[in-house]
Amino acid sequence: MRDIDVSQLFSKLSDEVVEYNHEAVINLVKELIERRVDPLQIIDEGLLPGIEIVKDKFEKLEYFLAELIFASEAVKDSINLLISTLPENEKNNLINGKVVIGTPKGDIHDVGKNIFSTLLMASGFVVYDIGIDNHIDNFINKAKEVDADIIAMSCLMTTSMIQSKELLEDLVRLNLRDRFKVVLGGGAIQEAYAKTVGADGYSVDATGGVNIAKQLMEKNMRQ
Repeated sequence: MRDIDVSQLFSKLSDEVVEYNHEAVINLVKELIERRVDPLQIIDEGLLPGIEIVKDKFEKLEYFLAELIFASEAVKDSINLLISTLPENEKNNLINGKVVIGTPKGDIHDVGKNIFSTLLMASGFVVYDIGIDNHIDNFINKAKEVDADIIAMSCLMTTSMIQSKELLEDLVRLNLRDRFKVVLGGGAIQEAYAKTVGADGYSVDATGGVNIAKQLMEKNMRQ
């Protein structure tokens, strides 16, 4: 009977994420914690199915940015709650990876970057958002400081996109290219360009970027 109850709680948790009901999501997560349910199971069977539905609704224009952010914040806070309950040596099990993200020098557009950051956090990534208008050194220094897995550059201005190429060249010059994966996105970047400069991943939108980040981390684990 307990298994059935837990399954129902997972379903309810997913529904509340879709309804972006922050308080209800947190309370359900707390109840599952009290039942000693595996935190990974709570994420995989309750939180993530809900946020996937939200992302799908956002892509279909059934949800707007506000709904996406509200739902993502509920999931992000739930994952942080789950992480806080674990012993220090087990916390990394709930973290998909570390991402440094920002826009390059001369690019002050941050809407797409902010959506991507929020969805990454809702998907279990630790995100270090360095903001807008960054010199390439800012990306690299922050990635080294936090021991990031991925550097993500969002670029909407065509006049700034050359810096994505310079970022990759600097990583090679500093013998850091194998240490960090690089993901590019934003309206100024095209897939062919991303491949030409040697990026590890490219996405035209935030939800696709999250999938690429997950794939890169899975690939890292297999290597």
